[in-house]
Amino acid sequence: MNSNAIKDRMLASVNSKENIILINECKRSVKENEALFFLKPEFFAIKKIEHIDLILSMILDKIKEFNIDISGVLTLKGDFLREAKIIERHYGLINRMSTEGSKLLTDLDLEKIKQILSVPSLEDYKIFGGHELVKSYDDVDEQKLTDMWYKKDSYRIGEGFYIQVHDIKGEKVIVINGFNPHQIKHFTSPDSKIILFILQTDTNWFTLRNNFVGDTFPEKAHEGSIRNLLFKDSAKYGIKDISVADNFVHASSGPFDSLFEICNFASNIKGINFSRKNTNIYYLMKEKYGLGDAEFSKALDNPEAEINGQKTDLFTYTKNRNTFESVADYVKYFKDAV
Repeated sequence: MNSNAIKDRMLASVNSKENIILINECKRSVKENEALFFLKPEFFAIKKIEHIDLILSMILDKIKEFNIDISGVLTLKGDFLREAKIIERHYGLINRMSTEGSKLLTDLDLEKIKQILSVPSLEDYKIFGGHELVKSYDDVDEQKLTDMWYKKDSYRIGEGFYIQVHDIKGEKVIVINGFNPHQIKHFTSPDSKIILFILQTDTNWFTLRNNFVGDTFPEKAHEGSIRNLLFKDSAKYGIKDISVADNFVHASSGPFDSLFEICNFASNIKGINFSRKNTNIYYLMKEKYGLGDAEFSKALDNPEAEINGQKTDLFTYTKNRNTFESVADYVKYFKDAV
C-alpha cells in the first residue's frame, strides 16, 4: 500500500469507534533494523482534521527521507490498551515502581536515597509511588501530580526509578515516578488512541532515534527531526503544547527493546496476522545462531550480565545499536548469564 493510501486510512481511523483497526498488514522484516514507532494520544487531541493531515504527511515524508519501509500500521483505542494491560507492560519497571514502589524498595535503594538527599535518616519522610500517592491524597490527581513533577528536577536512583521530594499538606513526601500515573491514564482513557507503526530499515539505529524522531525533550531535538518540527512549527500543526510529557511520538530505543515492544503491542492480536516468530530477531537467532524458543524468551525478559566489570541489562546495553551487532552481543554476553 502506498503512503497516500496509508494516510487516508489513518485519517479515516481518527473518528472510528473500533478498538483495533488494521491499516496496513504487518510483514516480516527484510531489513536489518525493525522498530516500533507510534503516535501518542495527544496527536488525536488536535481539533482540526487538516492539522492532523499535515502531521501525518510530514511523518510519512520523514519515513521516506530516512529510507524506512512501513511493515504494519494499526490504530489502537484506549479501551483495548487498558483491557490488554499493554501500557502497563510497556512501562515495565517504571509502572511497577509507581504502583507499589513503597513495597519494592530494598535496603540498598533506601541507602541510595539517603545519600542523594544528604540525610542520615528517612524517618521524617513518607514514601509513595506515583499511583500510591494519588490514592493517598484526595486533592492530588494524576494531572496535578505530573504538573508538580515537571516543575522541578528529579533524581535517578536506577533504571526506571526516579524520585522527587515534595511538601504535601505539611508532610515531607518522597515520590517515586510521579510522572507515570498521568501517562498511563493518558493512554488508557476511553477516548484515547494511538497509531502504531512497525518500521523496517537499514538506517543506523542512532540516526533513527536522533535524526528521525529527535530528543524526548522536543526543545532539544535535532534540527529537522519529527519532534523538532512539531515543536518549532507547533502553530502550523495546531499544537497547543508539546513537552517531554507530551512529545507526540515514541520510538523503540534499540533492537531488543523494539522486540519486546512489538511483541507487547502487535503480537497475537486477534485478527492481526503477526506473531513474535515474525520478528527479525527471532529469525536471526534461529537461522544464524541456531537458538531456540527458550533463548528467545530469555531475551524478551531483558536478562542482566556483567560486562567489563559493570552490571547491565540487554535492553540498555543494545540501546541505539544495530540489530546484527546486538544479536551477536546477546549470544556473547547474555545467553548464558544467570
